Amino acid sequence: MADSLKNSSMTKLFIRTNPQTAKKTLLLFWNEMSKDKKSVWIYSICIPINRLLYIVLLPLLFSLVIQSLITNPHNWQYPILLLGIGVIVSIISLVVGDIGFRRLFRHEERMRTSLTVFAMDTLLAHSDQYFANKKVGSLSGDVDKFGDSILSFLDVIFLQASGIIVNFIASLIIIAFLSPILLLPLTIVTVYLVWKSAKGAARRGPLRHQRKLLQSKLNGTVADIIGNQQIVRYFATTDSEISRVISARSKIESIANSEIDIMQRESILRQAVLFGFQIATLAACVWLYTHDMVSIAALVFAVTYLGRLTGSLFEISPLIRNTEQAFLNASGITDILDETPEVKDTHTARPLRVTDGSVGFSTVDFRYKDSSGGNVIQGLSLSIAGGERIGLAGLSGGGKTTLTKLLLRFADSNKGTITIDGQDITKVSQHSLRENIAYVPQEPYLFHRSLRENIAYGRQDATDQEIYTAIDQANARDFVDTLPDGLNTVVGERGVKLSGGQRQRIAIARAILKDAPILILDEATSALDSESEKLIQDALETLMSNKTSIVVAHRLSTIARLDRIIVLENGKIIEDGSHGKLLKEQGVYAKLWSHQSGGFIEE
Repeated sequence: MADSLKNSSMTKLFIRTNPQTAKKTLLLFWNEMSKDKKSVWIYSICIPINRLLYIVLLPLLFSLVIQSLITNPHNWQYPILLLGIGVIVSIISLVVGDIGFRRLFRHEERMRTSLTVFAMDTLLAHSDQYFANKKVGSLSGDVDKFGDSILSFLDVIFLQASGIIVNFIASLIIIAFLSPILLLPLTIVTVYLVWKSAKGAARRGPLRHQRKLLQSKLNGTVADIIGNQQIVRYFATTDSEISRVISARSKIESIANSEIDIMQRESILRQAVLFGFQIATLAACVWLYTHDMVSIAALVFAVTYLGRLTGSLFEISPLIRNTEQAFLNASGITDILDETPEVKDTHTARPLRVTDGSVGFSTVDFRYKDSSGGNVIQGLSLSIAGGERIGLAGLSGGGKTTLTKLLLRFADSNKGTITIDGQDITKVSQHSLRENIAYVPQEPYLFHRSLRENIAYGRQDATDQEIYTAIDQANARDFVDTLPDGLNTVVGERGVKLSGGQRQRIAIARAILKDAPILILDEATSALDSESEKLIQDALETLMSNKTSIVVAHRLSTIARLDRIIVLENGKIIEDGSHGKLLKEQGVYAKLWSHQSGGFIEE
């Protein structure tokens, strides 16, 4: 069955336009279908039988009933027998159809779930840098369409194609039986229409693919505008943003109009050919009848099934269009399969085993893939003892945050090694690595979920008591108790219902609850006012106790009490020591400290 799918004329049309993407999509579909071969066999057999009985055999039986009543109105036994057979056929058709369609629809939903999970897993395997170059709206749309694509594909095969093929073959056989002389022109017309539909699909293919790409970009633009709706209103730029959408839609509309022109030319030609064929065939049938070469019953049957057959031919072009659309819906994710994740586990990756939490950087170089500049980190070597608390200081662009991202393996270094307890982090699984690190980023990330779910995200089995303990330690109890639904309060997308300082404290509470042996705080108190910062310092002291802690800060008061302070400049360590030691040296750190205003570095 896999080979028949790959070699089908419909899929070849799309493969010519997007060869690699289409083949990968087809392989994904088949692999997914093969997970439940029993269901595939059941609906592959039951649905065609249902179509044969319902679309072909029942109309034939009813036609015979009418013919019998017309030719011999006094004989009711034969029509009643035919009607009885028709009832039995109807029942069989309903039962077989119910079995087949029920299996198909349930299998489709399972595959839709599986493909959506696969799409999410594929996307989440990529690094931060990958998402920095993508629009979230486009990606989320691609994930949704990818799950739908398998439904479209199977519906085309089993709901559309099966009926068309069964109807076409049965009608062809009946016409050939009644009047073999009609087979030659019928074959010529069929081949011609299929050929024209194939040519039309080949012309439309690039247009549809281009329209899909533009629509994906537009989805991303709309999501970007809605996500930043406050900025749009602040700057009174609603009209310009709408103009941006109109401009994008105009391009899509122009391509769609080109597609419509091609389809309508096909449709007019197809209708003209079929109409001419029907007239010619009807004339031939009348001629055959007048020359006593066919009976009136055969003539009626021939004309009836000729209409059914031409109807099937008329459905070829829409069938091909729907097949193309199914592949296009999947192409957004299958294209991503060609993009190798920047960070991935080796085949022999093992779980990280943390004993005392020592961290080591050895002659590490790093530069961003798409950056035109030099290395962000240059030949950096640093040893952090287990349980040691260090601060990273320096002007923006010095490499502080980049260093923490390398430790988390959000990116891999270009040179050198990074170790935890002597284990090269590129040789351990990313999952186990990040399980052992609690991370509070500069911009706190909150889900559009309840406060409880957000705080317990790193420890989803945490009790409410444990959650409230973390809230207290993060100095967040004062505002949590004022929320209308307490821990059940939904914080909005990205935590929009909370202030910046409140979001930051929730992120800190999340890190406290995770209780990982290694802690990274990247400007974790930057969104707090001075009073809240003072209150949270003691909590952070408790949090960092017996943990290897790396704290990135512009507000130097945040790191003044740490064991060591590392000063970075242009990706290199230029100073290393305690707060007191670095002040005495009167170097860069001392200068930064003296230039602070309200606790922040003046740059």
